[in-house]
Amino acid sequence: MKLFFRSVRLKFIWLLVFSLPIAGVHAQDMHHHMHSDIPVMDATGKRNPPEMDHSLTSEQLADLREKISLYRAMTDREAELNMAMMRPNYEWYVSDSDVSGDFGVLVLAHGVGENSDRIFHNTLRPMSAEQPTAISFGMAMMTSSHIQSAVDDLSNAGAETVVLVPTAMTQYNSLTRQWEYVFGLREESSYLDVPRVSTNANILMTAHFDAHPLITEILIDYINEQSSDPAKETIILVGHGPEEIEDNVLDLAVLQPHVDRIKAQGGFADVKIINLQDDAYPPIRAGNVKKLRRWVTGAQRQGKNVIVAVVTSASFGVQQKIIEDLRGLNYRFADKGLAEHPNYQKWIVAVVNERLAAEVEAEQAGLAR
Repeated sequence: MKLFFRSVRLKFIWLLVFSLPIAGVHAQDMHHHMHSDIPVMDATGKRNPPEMDHSLTSEQLADLREKISLYRAMTDREAELNMAMMRPNYEWYVSDSDVSGDFGVLVLAHGVGENSDRIFHNTLRPMSAEQPTAISFGMAMMTSSHIQSAVDDLSNAGAETVVLVPTAMTQYNSLTRQWEYVFGLREESSYLDVPRVSTNANILMTAHFDAHPLITEILIDYINEQSSDPAKETIILVGHGPEEIEDNVLDLAVLQPHVDRIKAQGGFADVKIINLQDDAYPPIRAGNVKKLRRWVTGAQRQGKNVIVAVVTSASFGVQQKIIEDLRGLNYRFADKGLAEHPNYQKWIVAVVNERLAAEVEAEQAGLAR
C-alpha cells in the first residue's frame, strides 16, 4: 500500500511506502554541528548525552515549585532525587545519512526506556527512508541539547522546514508547553528556562493526537484483540494524563470523541475514560486510582467483563503502573502502545500534511493581501 505524504509547498512530495523493509543502521556520522555540547552520533543514530548533574540551585528549585505542584510537596533532597531518576534526554536520528529533503520531521517524545524507545524508533524507520526524520526523547526540564542536535541533523539533511510532531495526547500538559518554549512558540517555560533552539529552519508544529479518527481505529483494534462479547463488556481507557487538575479536565474533554466512537462502533455495553495523572500531587493520583478501581468492580457487579485499554504512544511505561494499581482485580488488558500500530505512521503523515497545507494557505493569503 502506498500513501502520498505531500507538501503543497511546491517542490517536494513524500512517497511513504509502509511495506518498505527496515533499512540498515547509520554507517557514520555525516553531520557537522555548530554546537560544541552536542554528543557524537553512534552507529545507530543515537546522540547519548554525558552524565547530567541534577543538583538544583535554590533559584531553580523555587522556579519548579512555582510552576509544578508536585515539587511543592517535596523536600529539597526529594526534588533532587526526583530529577535524578528521570530518563536521559537524547536524540535518536532515524533516517540513514543519504536521505535528504526540503523538510524534515522531528517527533517529540517523552521517552520511557531502552526497549520502548527502540520499538518507537523502529516504527518510524519506513517513513524515515523517504524524508529526514529524527526523534528527541525527554522532558527538556534541565537541557535542550538533544532537541538542538535533532534540528541540526535535519537541517544538515537539507530540511529548510522542520515539522514538529508532539506525541502528548493533547496540548493541555506541561511537557507540550516546555516544547513550545524551547522553539520560541511560547514566552514562558513550564519547567526550567533551558536554552532555546537556534536555527534558520522554518519551524511548524502539528496538532496532537486529540480526537483523530486514526487514533480511535488503533484503540478499537487493540480492544478487539481482547474482546469476546462486546455487549457484555465495559471498556475503560486509561491515560497518563497531565499533572494539573485544570489541564486534566480539558484533556479529557478533547479525548471524549474516542469514547463515543468506540462505544458506537464496537457495540460495547459502556466505554469510559480516565487519566491517572501519573505525575500529579500524590493525593490526586491516588484519587484517580481509587475511581478506576471503583469503575472496574462496579462493572463486574453488573455482570460485565472489563477491558482496560491504555492510551499512550509508548509500549512500556504507564502500563506497569496500571498493573500495580489494579492488582487483585479481574480484567483484560489492551496494553500495546499506539506507536506499535500501522496507523501511527498514517497519523504522522496526516498531521504533517495538514500543517504544511495550512502554512501554504497562510502564505498565499498573505500574498493576496
